[in-house]
Amino acid sequence: MISNIKSVIRDASIVYGLTFAFALGSAIAGFTMQNSPSTTYLTNLVSGAAGFAMAGIRISTNRAEHVAWVAVTFWTFNLTNIVLGFQTYAAWIHSGITIILMVVLGGILASILYPLSKSTRPYCRPPQTE
Repeated sequence: MISNIKSVIRDASIVYGLTFAFALGSAIAGFTMQNSPSTTYLTNLVSGAAGFAMAGIRISTNRAEHVAWVAVTFWTFNLTNIVLGFQTYAAWIHSGITIILMVVLGGILASILYPLSKSTRPYCRPPQTE
């Protein structure tokens, strides 16, 4: 089951905010899809992966399910790019592949930084010696 709708929306907003901020920074630095598509794509991929890693670290159980819901919500948030004229409908559909890559990279990063087994392991005291 979905863990918490508020946390999913919060985490999707974090991913959206990070990708937006990094895209804005890239544009200010002069990197655009026209003159440097690989740099722009890599910036988007890394910022999204960082956002998904943050979402994965914040959750202590059902990480994969939570991050999947965050991905779907983030992809839905990106519909605003069509409304604002930043992206075409076809490009939005294709962006799902990039979002899947972001989720995989972010999930791997979250697992390395904060393993799920560590977060769910009960506290065990060392045996008492007398």
